[in-house]
Amino acid sequence: MKPPPPRPPRDGSRKYHDRVARKYDAIYEDPFWKFHDEVTWGLIKPFLPRTMPAACADLGCGTGKWGLKLLKSGFEVMFLDHSAAMVEEVRKKLESNPRAKKATLVVGDIVGMPELATGAFDLVTAMGDPLSICSDPLRAVREFARVTKVGGVVCATVDNQLAALDYYIERGNLDALEAFVKSGRTNWLTNNEAERFELHTFTPLEIERLFADNGFEVIEVVGKTVIPGRDNRKLLEGEGAIDRLVEMERRLARDPASAGRAGHLQVAARRR
Repeated sequence: MKPPPPRPPRDGSRKYHDRVARKYDAIYEDPFWKFHDEVTWGLIKPFLPRTMPAACADLGCGTGKWGLKLLKSGFEVMFLDHSAAMVEEVRKKLESNPRAKKATLVVGDIVGMPELATGAFDLVTAMGDPLSICSDPLRAVREFARVTKVGGVVCATVDNQLAALDYYIERGNLDALEAFVKSGRTNWLTNNEAERFELHTFTPLEIERLFADNGFEVIEVVGKTVIPGRDNRKLLEGEGAIDRLVEMERRLARDPASAGRAGHLQVAARRR
């Protein structure tokens, strides 16, 4: 049985990300995101390729935060994003980067990536929830499987459905809550209707099954951040505060049940 045809790209998402590309990094320059990023990199580092040369892909790369870290680590890196403006921000950063020759830039959609060769990558990252933003997460994960080498690893993040329940509960709309629980779908809300787009959210079990059913052995599903640092910024103040919070996150993440209270889920899965 043939799969259904791919859904059209999300123009609202592309328009939004094109508009914010130049100021995107500034949006995330504060102590909470420093804490969040240290947690994220700590979850990626165990899966860095052990041998050289090795090729990595940063899918849904945005302004290149994680791909640039991989490039600095000595790997060849493919940067791909559906927003041409985001890819342009990566290009600007590479102008003064001595490792720029090891980088390739592509404007493309993770749901279908004909520009990327089959079995090309030892490590694939998909941070910033591109699986939640894309038009078809199933097709995207199948594409992840296609471009990842056997034995290679994908590290990806998604929006956590369990964390989003409070939004609907606070509004007291039982019909909306029920629809969200059934579908896992919600919307990115912006003042500009042309920039609105649908989001897919996942429970820990759902994201595990999505990868396990499509060519991967799931290594771990971790919630981040379990400690809601944005709720009280005082936790992030003071010398050594972020290091202490990162260590607490590591302890909490050892219990899979902790993922239920986190805003996002990060999955690591090995290509079978």
